[in-house]
Amino acid sequence: MSFSMMELRSAARGLMRAPTVAVSAILCLALGIGATTAISSAIDRALVQALPFRAPDRLVAVFRTTPQSGPQGTWPQSVANYLDLAAGTRRLSALAAISQGTALVTLKGGAVQASQLYVTGNLFPLLGIAAERGRLIGPEDDRTDAPLTAVLSDEFWRATLGADPTIVGRTVIIDGDPTTIVGIAPRDLRLPVGPQMLKADVWMATRFTAPQPGTRRNNFLQLVGRLAPGATPEAAETELRTLFQGIVAANPELRGENVRLAGMQPESVQSIRTPLLLLFGAVCMVLLIAATNVAGLLLARGVQRRREQAVRSALGASRWDAMRPALAESAVVTVVGATLGLGLAAAGVRTIGKLAAARMPQLEGLGLDPRVLLFAVAVSAVVAVVCGAVPAWRGASVDPQDALRGGRGGGIGRSQHRMLRTLVVFEIALSLVLLIGAGLVLKGFAQLLRNDPGFETAHVMTMRVAVPAAAYTNQRAVPRFLEPALDAMRAIPRVESVAAISAPPYVNWGNNSNIRYEGQPKDDPTRQPIVEQRTITPGFFDVTKQRLIAGRLLNASDDERPEAPAVVVVNQALVKRDFHGENPVGRRFYTSDTSFATIVGVVSDIRNMGPATDPQPEMYWTYRQSGLGSSSFPLVIRVRGEDPTAVTGEVRAALRRIDSQAAVSQERAMPDVMAKALGRPRFYFSLLGTFAGVALLLALAGLYGVLSYVVAQRTRELGIRTALGSSSVGLVALVTRDGLALVVAGVVLGLAGGAGVTRLMEFMLYGVSPLDVVAWSGAALLMIAAGALATLVPARRATRVDPTIAMRAE
Repeated sequence: MSFSMMELRSAARGLMRAPTVAVSAILCLALGIGATTAISSAIDRALVQALPFRAPDRLVAVFRTTPQSGPQGTWPQSVANYLDLAAGTRRLSALAAISQGTALVTLKGGAVQASQLYVTGNLFPLLGIAAERGRLIGPEDDRTDAPLTAVLSDEFWRATLGADPTIVGRTVIIDGDPTTIVGIAPRDLRLPVGPQMLKADVWMATRFTAPQPGTRRNNFLQLVGRLAPGATPEAAETELRTLFQGIVAANPELRGENVRLAGMQPESVQSIRTPLLLLFGAVCMVLLIAATNVAGLLLARGVQRRREQAVRSALGASRWDAMRPALAESAVVTVVGATLGLGLAAAGVRTIGKLAAARMPQLEGLGLDPRVLLFAVAVSAVVAVVCGAVPAWRGASVDPQDALRGGRGGGIGRSQHRMLRTLVVFEIALSLVLLIGAGLVLKGFAQLLRNDPGFETAHVMTMRVAVPAAAYTNQRAVPRFLEPALDAMRAIPRVESVAAISAPPYVNWGNNSNIRYEGQPKDDPTRQPIVEQRTITPGFFDVTKQRLIAGRLLNASDDERPEAPAVVVVNQALVKRDFHGENPVGRRFYTSDTSFATIVGVVSDIRNMGPATDPQPEMYWTYRQSGLGSSSFPLVIRVRGEDPTAVTGEVRAALRRIDSQAAVSQERAMPDVMAKALGRPRFYFSLLGTFAGVALLLALAGLYGVLSYVVAQRTRELGIRTALGSSSVGLVALVTRDGLALVVAGVVLGLAGGAGVTRLMEFMLYGVSPLDVVAWSGAALLMIAAGALATLVPARRATRVDPTIAMRAE
């Protein structure tokens, strides 16, 4: 189908004579195509684009499963287990290990704390990637006698070192040790391992020390591998399971554990596949509503042009020739709408990227891909055909004699009227489904906001400070740096209290282990309860203001002296699970076969794992008894005043007075930390709420347009009714009744559709029932009320019809 420039110019002039129809149709298409293209970009980025590695479909991740995690666990492995699996596998051509950490990089301007990944030397050859500059970590870097080497990320190289090309080959101090920079990693290098997207500023070789291979329960390695030629994932998993069962047989403490193999890319998007597809379904509804609106507008426009088409037919034009003007107008509307839609899509992609960055790292670097642009063009072409062909066909099928006679034949017929009404009912039904979904997600989001975090957050900030480990030999960073630093910060007038903790609140990761209480048999460790372990300095509970339920808090006497007994404070969640509410103070648990630690206190719960997760059983140790090997410390600071981050400069100065090489990072107010923890539900609500709002506006616009058109077409009838004595109230009721009948029909259809759709959204609702009465009734009432408002303007217009003018016009 092609049109000459003359036909397109004529179509444009015709649309300019009907600006309401033209502008409404263009905006509808722009919104529909823009939203669809933006969400399609997200789906393409996360689910379609192949990973930037050699033969990515042959890459796999290997996880540990436990009775607690179930068969789909994504837990890491120990060094000893990794070494045994790597040595025994034949179905994998290579198996590499990765662990996370932080590095203190000392530069001319001072020390900088950087994210760090330790990798085995076979990782980069396994992935099949090359360095941007220099080389990457290789097998020669794994040896314990090899010089220390590091690879920098492209982002760190540019942001921190100003893209200095001479850095490759130079030596810098990392964690107190001279380290040679051997290369710059490829730009945007990220490794998807399970639900995580691993990235780092500094990449270094993993060097396993002698004690580690014998520690089977110290699990911190993420494993990735490549299938050997001819090997299938199923065969490789069977082999790894057989190897692991041999490991379990030799190490009974691992009973109940196993391994699981999964494709690297499918596993990395598992947690976001369903949300993105549901959002794509929602945006397709918006596109359908937009297309339906445009079809209705063009159908109404076509009715207005029946006499013109009748003249063409009377003069001998074929049906195709009679259709061409209407199709040309449809093409102009679609091209302009699609162009605006692509502009909206570009803005939408940026917005989605910002919203998703906190909790959907798979969408990092989101942009408009050429393939998605082609998809948008294809969608636009389909919309042009669907929206233009039906009205044009119906207009071209008019009987010339009937149309040229005037009267009813030149106006709206029953079939056109029925089609317009059907389109409006369809729009309202789709809009209600989206409103119900948005209402359910909003209620779940509001419920998360109401969840008590367990501590006073308004005047608290967090940060992380690191010092060179090499400068504090014999594990002395706690007494020589941390404790003096805390004293220096307490001396700041605006600081009320300050403490260190191994994992700050609302960070959904930490250290956990099985626990065996005194008197319990030493049978199967995997059946023993798991407890989250937190290491703190005395004074932590002064910052959080957690309530002391029983016993005492930790204090400065709970240290590493031989005569000081090992003690912990536990939370209420642990007491409820392990002691069924009884007072546990004085109870002991094993720290080894012959030594114990004693519970000395119980404190109230904190939602350390985030607002969507109930408080987990936790125990708190002192740094003196459990964290002497640390050189990087998360801090929590309670301040006097509204803005907790206002003391950042003073805190930095106090820390650097203790150690000039101290690197401070991640300064954030606790409310911001909590907001980040709500990133994923906020993402769901923001997009679904936006789509529902757009759909509602489009549906109401469609209802308003149809009723306005019906009033215009019934001008003679309304004039006669007025001349015969009908009151204004009666005319308003006539039009309003017609409009509300469409709204009610759409609501009934939408409720039926929503019953099926909302059951797919349960994972997005955070405890709210998919059939929640409040959300459903609220959405239905909102739709009915909005529909009633949309009928008022056309209804009031009907009361202003002058009978004389109306009848003269006919």
